[in-house]
Amino acid sequence: MSCRRRTLIGCVSLLLFFVVLAVVFTQRYRGLTEALWNQTRSIGIHETRNNQQLLGYMARFLAHLSRNPATGLYDFEAAGRQAKGTVEQGMLAYHMGDFGTAINAFETALSSDGESTELVFWLAISYMRHGESVNALNTDRPGRLHLEDSENQPPSLGDPILRQAMTTLPITVPHSDPSSTRRAINLFENLLEGQSDDKLLLWLLNYCYMNLGEFPDGVPERYRIKGAFIDSFYGKAFDQSDSQHADLAFVDRGHELGVDTFDAGKGAAVEDFDGDGDLDIITGGNFDPIRFYTNEGGTHFIERTKEAGLGEIGQVHIMTAADYDNDGWMDVFVGRPFPNYLLLHNLGDGTFEETTQSSGLLDGWLDDEVSFTWGSAWGDIDNDGDLDLFIARWGMRIPLLGGPLSQPYRHSHLFVNDGGHFSERTFELGVGEYVKDRGIIGVAFGDYDNDGWIDLFLSGLAARTSFLFRNIEGQRFEVVERHESGFMAAFVDLDHDGQLEIYQGGFTDGRTSAEGTVFSESASNLGGYSAILQRSPDGSFVRNADYFGGSLPIPTMGCSYGDLDNDGCLDFYLGTGNPEGWTVVPNLMFRGKRNGSQCITETDHITMLEGFGTIQKGHGIVFFDFDDDGDQDVFSSLGGMWQGDRWPNQFFVNEGDNSNNWVKIRLRGRETNRFGLGARITVNAVSEDNKPIVRTYSMDHKTGFGSAPYLAHIGLFDAVSIRDIEVYWPASGCRATYLAQLNALNLLDEAQCE
Repeated sequence: MSCRRRTLIGCVSLLLFFVVLAVVFTQRYRGLTEALWNQTRSIGIHETRNNQQLLGYMARFLAHLSRNPATGLYDFEAAGRQAKGTVEQGMLAYHMGDFGTAINAFETALSSDGESTELVFWLAISYMRHGESVNALNTDRPGRLHLEDSENQPPSLGDPILRQAMTTLPITVPHSDPSSTRRAINLFENLLEGQSDDKLLLWLLNYCYMNLGEFPDGVPERYRIKGAFIDSFYGKAFDQSDSQHADLAFVDRGHELGVDTFDAGKGAAVEDFDGDGDLDIITGGNFDPIRFYTNEGGTHFIERTKEAGLGEIGQVHIMTAADYDNDGWMDVFVGRPFPNYLLLHNLGDGTFEETTQSSGLLDGWLDDEVSFTWGSAWGDIDNDGDLDLFIARWGMRIPLLGGPLSQPYRHSHLFVNDGGHFSERTFELGVGEYVKDRGIIGVAFGDYDNDGWIDLFLSGLAARTSFLFRNIEGQRFEVVERHESGFMAAFVDLDHDGQLEIYQGGFTDGRTSAEGTVFSESASNLGGYSAILQRSPDGSFVRNADYFGGSLPIPTMGCSYGDLDNDGCLDFYLGTGNPEGWTVVPNLMFRGKRNGSQCITETDHITMLEGFGTIQKGHGIVFFDFDDDGDQDVFSSLGGMWQGDRWPNQFFVNEGDNSNNWVKIRLRGRETNRFGLGARITVNAVSEDNKPIVRTYSMDHKTGFGSAPYLAHIGLFDAVSIRDIEVYWPASGCRATYLAQLNALNLLDEAQCE
């Protein structure tokens, strides 16, 4: 046989080998293959590369997590002890929040191995975070805490007022110890010598100068950034916004109220869990224990975690409150990243009992399965009076080398409730084929077509894996629209016309975030932008990213909405971030706009005001009136995916002096579920000059990371009286009309339909 022929046979054999390998990979990782293909078609090469780096980053460090027998949580402790080489040690120390150790490891690697762009970059962001911790938290090791720690608090968190001023754009108090931040500046400038057009490096460099109080004049002119985003915090646009919104007044009182939990913040659920009429808080973090705070008459909160029987629960990712058994006490669903999720039954005596197994939510569960739960939503899909549950999960197979996601794990599931016991019916109801081997992040129920049956929206992390389903009389769901990628989602009526829009959060990588948010560069990846899906004339939903100022709100993780000034026009607070350690984007607040008393589908960007623009990663957000003074306050759970993202939570107390009126409504369902989830409320009010003011409200728990109370707080602007309130009760199909008192809490009972 000739050499040429042997070479040809070898080439053909090699080609066949790779074809077979590709076919096997495609079959085993069908969801991932589809996601990569859709992503390539939907976005540009630049954004595709950035997003792939983000996913690679996530996979790399998720693979280092293992279960810690001392705490029962997954963390980096074992990986840190077994790390090979100083670079790996430094990276793991960084993710554990031990920035001093990370710096030492990277400096050692530089001395022994020489410079590389990646190593210098990691050293730069380690110095940046170290400077932040030393100055704002008064500690250089904020992340290495354990579940068994009595208070899960470092020795000192620093002064809360100074902390906010140091870490909120615009930064008004510079670092008192500038050494680490100055070193970060030197390293970023060295990197920029060869990459002067790198937008991420430029932003991080300018951010460091902000930390030292030297922005903009102290920044070398060739690196100084300008533009609309910068002007909104440090230019004339800030002064204009400050003047235009002078009626707002919020103060972060999380520390004095006792709820500034220091954790890798994730979920937060607000409800009256103890039945005393005050709204309580349950929260927790990715590497931390759950916390239960009872509201003591609107004056302060007291932690009662252990007394409530919740002291052994950790690794909290998301949570939603609901009375799943209609006994009048609010229960809690807790989704976790790797251990199985939990259903906590409220016993009504101040304690909770886990009923995950007995309720049927773990039927068919395998011992080695994990459940990376990203979202949950409650709704009565068959109008039988029981609340059903959709659990959104990372259900996509990915070729990890190790870690918890290399174990078998489940796709998203729809559970139907029958008298407090759940049956999994995902495929039977027509949803299974759309969630199998896919990463579903956000989920929301809402009756978008007003036919009396709540519909379903699923938000997927990959391009074109978000779906709008129509509920066919409680018997099945059918897909009516397919949308781009996104994060958390909710149905919401922005203009009070009785037609629901859809909020969909955006998600993208840190580099694209800097380019889009700071530099206002237009990206082709529409899924990376938070948006409102609005009705078009033909009835379909069309993405409107301009609702939030176009390129600003990326990437969004936690989010919720409420009414800062009781004008009835919804305001949105978007918690930003992603797993990458270099994602530095402020949480973003947008104020709803109106024309007269009529709310319109536009917002003003007001992040730069009242301390809202923290650069710490944001998750669970809830608007609620904790002190019952008639205006809504805002709880914000801060922290990200890793131990090193821990940060004290914030609680913005509303101290504004607005004269707008309002009404609060609690529903009492009879045929409909106990708290009226899914009911539609229409408030017909009258202004002093006898003009009608109409506000609508769909009873739900808002978006995934922040579960809002089932207590409608509806702003009525300058209304002087309420003519009536109409409630559509979905289980009975009844429309009842009620009289109600202005500026008061009103209990509306479905019994009036009888």
